[in-house]
Amino acid sequence: MEAAALLAWKASLDNQSQSLLSSWVVGSDHCNWIGIGCKKAGRVITHIDLESYGLRGTLSNLNFSSLPHLLSFDLTNNSVYGTIPSPIGSLWRLTHLSLSANRLSGTIPPEIGQLSNLKTLELHQNQIGGSIPHEIGLLISLIELNLYSNNLIGSIPASIGNFSNLSTLYLYDNYLSGSIPEEVGMLRSLIDLELSINKLTGTIPTSIGYLVKLTTLYLDDNHLSGSIPEEVGMLRSLVDLELSTNNLTGAIPASIGNLANLTTLYLHNNYLSGSIPQEVGMLRSLVDLELSTNSLTGAIPASIGNLANLTTLYLYNNHLSGSIPQKVGMLRSLVDLELSTNNLTGAIPTSIGNLTTLTTLYLYNNHLSGSIPQEVGMLRSLVDLELSTNNLTGAIPASIGNLANLTTLYLYNNHLSGSIPQEVGMLRSLVDLELSTNNLTGAIPASIGNLANLTTLYLHNNHLSRSIPQEVGMLRSLVDLELSTNNLTGAIPASIGNLANLSKLYLHDNHLSGSIPKEVGMLRSLVDLELSTNSLTGAIPASIGNLANLTTLYLYNNHLSESIPQEVGMLRSLVDLELSTNSLTGAIPASIGNLANLTTLYLYNNHLSGSIPQEVGMLRSLVDLELSTNSLTGAIPASIGNLANLTTLYLYDNRLSGSIPQEVGMLRMSSSSSLEPYGTSFDTYGRYTQRGRHIKPWDEREHKGRLTWQAEKSIKYDMKKVIEDSAVVDEEKQKQLVFHRIRNHILKYQKAYQILQDDTEYNKLRGEVLAQPYVSYRQASTKCVTSHYSKPSAPPPVYIDISSDSEDEDPEEPPFDE
Repeated sequence: MEAAALLAWKASLDNQSQSLLSSWVVGSDHCNWIGIGCKKAGRVITHIDLESYGLRGTLSNLNFSSLPHLLSFDLTNNSVYGTIPSPIGSLWRLTHLSLSANRLSGTIPPEIGQLSNLKTLELHQNQIGGSIPHEIGLLISLIELNLYSNNLIGSIPASIGNFSNLSTLYLYDNYLSGSIPEEVGMLRSLIDLELSINKLTGTIPTSIGYLVKLTTLYLDDNHLSGSIPEEVGMLRSLVDLELSTNNLTGAIPASIGNLANLTTLYLHNNYLSGSIPQEVGMLRSLVDLELSTNSLTGAIPASIGNLANLTTLYLYNNHLSGSIPQKVGMLRSLVDLELSTNNLTGAIPTSIGNLTTLTTLYLYNNHLSGSIPQEVGMLRSLVDLELSTNNLTGAIPASIGNLANLTTLYLYNNHLSGSIPQEVGMLRSLVDLELSTNNLTGAIPASIGNLANLTTLYLHNNHLSRSIPQEVGMLRSLVDLELSTNNLTGAIPASIGNLANLSKLYLHDNHLSGSIPKEVGMLRSLVDLELSTNSLTGAIPASIGNLANLTTLYLYNNHLSESIPQEVGMLRSLVDLELSTNSLTGAIPASIGNLANLTTLYLYNNHLSGSIPQEVGMLRSLVDLELSTNSLTGAIPASIGNLANLTTLYLYDNRLSGSIPQEVGMLRMSSSSSLEPYGTSFDTYGRYTQRGRHIKPWDEREHKGRLTWQAEKSIKYDMKKVIEDSAVVDEEKQKQLVFHRIRNHILKYQKAYQILQDDTEYNKLRGEVLAQPYVSYRQASTKCVTSHYSKPSAPPPVYIDISSDSEDEDPEEPPFDE
């Protein structure tokens, strides 16, 4: 009967599975079959062990009632699919049932409760759904229950409290909901309780304190709320306590100090408040302490220095204050120390130099002050050092050169001064070096060329001077190079062409001179090239056309000359092209029409001539087109009507002729649809024109007023736009956008500002504005500008009110008498 039942099941499996069970043959001794164990007396089958045999099929054709003597049934790690049949409940002698690591679905049948002798039930790592049946509580002999990594839903049944012999309960990685039943406290033999990665709610039951044999408690990654019960301190056998990623509130209980055997304490990612209790220092077996991402306040307790075995200390992303205790230096086993994103003050303690096994030190985003201690150079195992966004002062210590294993060094956004030490060149493992937004001076050290593994170099926003060293060209792994907003001089080194992996090159806002080297065209991975606001001269190199991946090209505010190369039309990925405020001549190349992805085209404030090419109408993604203040002639092309996305059109201050094409009416521009405000324009001879015909001569004062008014209105609009868009950019990027837009507008309207060169003229205009009955005092202030030039290229100071003016508050015409 037993053999026949197994042969029938074998026949239901796929062909490969049947071949794996080749010894299962009619007429042979079934006790010698592979995976079968028999009791000597009576030769009845007691064990079926086919773990990891690669079997594929279902259990629906196995006649369980024909196996009345079965004690152990193990099909772990096969490809058994379908449901667990209800007749499995007939195996009443069964002590071990393992169907784990298969593809079973359906639910756990209530008949499982009939297996009253079962000691081990393993159904984990399947796709079993439904709830855990209440009948499971009838398995009073159960020692090990593993249901983890399924799709179980519903609550944990209270009947689970009947398992007086249970030592292991694994229900983690399911979709269980509801609260943890108080009856869990009746599992007095429990050693390992893991309920993590579910949707459990409610509080941690105080009855958990009765589980005095418990060594492991995992409740992490649920939705548990309330405070951590004091009774946790009764779990004196506990080795691993993980309550992280819940909604727990309140203070960390002082009773936690009783857990003398604890090696791991994870309370991170909750809403815990109050201070870290001094009693944490009693956990002398602790290896891993993670309290990060809570709302903890107060000082880091000095008692933490007692944790001699600690390798990981995560206190980041809290509201901790006070100084870092000197006793941190007693944690000589520490490998990873992360105290970032708190309100810590004071100096970095010199005792930190004792942590010779430390690989990670994160102190960023605090209010630390004083200098970086020389003792940091003793941390020879350090891989990642991040001290950014603090108030650190003084020089970068030369001892930092000792950190031969360092891959990441973040010191940005501090008040560090002095020069970059030559010893930085000894950090040959360095991948990411960020020293930006400090007060660093002096030259970029040539030794930086030794950093062969460097992918990111941020030195921007400092006061670095002298030339960019040729050795930068040795950084062949470099992906991101940002040296902008410094006082760098000299030429861009030709060796920069060696940086074949470079995707971002920011050299803007310096005093670089000479021509753009043709070797820039070798940077075929380049996505963003920004060389604006320097003193670069010469032509734009034709080799720039090789940069097929380029999306951003900023060359504005230099002294570039000659014509725009036709090769610009090869930059088919380009989104933003800004060549404004140079001395470019010649015609706008027709090839510009190839730039189908272009949204911004700034060519204003140059000496461009010839007509606007019809091909401009092919730039159907264009949002902002500014060609003002050039010597362009001819008619406005009718093709401009194709630019359906255009919001800004500036063509003023040219020598354009003919009528405004009707196609302009197809442009639904949301901002200054500006040939000049409100459909009017000024030609270069000072005549007020509309629809291609002269209306009247007008005086110089009116010209000043109208031009200044347009400048202010445009700046205010762009400021509003940047602020409205601030949700999609970080704070630093927002600032850059604001300054970039303001600078562009100041340069664009430089003529208007140069007209108003003294306070007398300013006050006169302001008085006339105030004389208008519909203009407020605040509006008057925003309509007037005062400037004092030391040299023509320097932009004037601008006084703009961006507080809350609505578009409706602006007058429809400049507030000056006709």
